[in-house]
Amino acid sequence: MPVVKNPFLSTDARGSLFGLTASMSRGGNTIKKKANPSHKLEPYLNRVRAILGYLSRQWGLLTAGERASWGAWAVDHPGTDKFGDPFIMSGFNAFIMLNHHAVRFGTGADMNRLPPEVAPVSAIDVLTAAAGALLEGDVDLSWTELGAGIAADFWEIQIAGPFQSPGRVSVSSRFHFVASVAGNVLLETIADLDVGMYYWFRVRYVAADGQKTAWGQAQATPKVGV
Repeated sequence: MPVVKNPFLSTDARGSLFGLTASMSRGGNTIKKKANPSHKLEPYLNRVRAILGYLSRQWGLLTAGERASWGAWAVDHPGTDKFGDPFIMSGFNAFIMLNHHAVRFGTGADMNRLPPEVAPVSAIDVLTAAAGALLEGDVDLSWTELGAGIAADFWEIQIAGPFQSPGRVSVSSRFHFVASVAGNVLLETIADLDVGMYYWFRVRYVAADGQKTAWGQAQATPKVGV
C-alpha cells in the first residue's frame, strides 16, 4: 500500500494503490502504472514468502524476554522510511528483517532468537563491473572492502536490466537478487546476459546474523563473442 504525508491533503506519496505506483524521480513526484512481476522471479519470491511465514510463526515461540530484547535493539537501530525519514520499527519487524536475511542465505537453523551484539565486520568500498574476460554474455564483478570479510558472512549481488542504453540510471526499483558469495570472496562472474544490452549491479555485505550494510553500484555491458 502507499505511504503518504498529510494523508487527506497529501503532499507526497510512496507505494502502490489501484495498479498505480507513486514514486520520486529527478524531475519530481511521479505516478505510473504498476508493472507486473517478472515470471523469472517467481521461485525466488515463493521462497521469500515461505521464509516470512516461518519466521512469523517462530516469533510467537520466543519468550517475553527474547521479544523485549528485539524491541530494545530496534530502538537502538532506527530504520529509514520511503521518504528518507528515520523511524523506530517494532521488535517483531526487527526480528523478521534480520532473520529473513540470515535464513535466506542459510537455512532455518540459522535463525537467531536474540538480536546481534556486534556490527558487521566489513562493508563494500568500490565496486567494479566490466565485460567478462572469458565467455560471451559474462560480466565480471570485483570489489574492495572496508574491513576484512569472513567466510561465515555473505556478499549479496543484485542486478537490474537489461536496458538498451547506458543512460538509464533510475533503476532502484528494478534490482533483484542474482547471486551471493562468501564474505571472504571479492569477485563473481554473472553469466548468460544479453549481449549489447546494459546492466546495473549492486553489492553489499550481509552478516550471517542478518545485518546488512550499504550498497556499492556499477554498470557494465556483457562480453561480446569473437
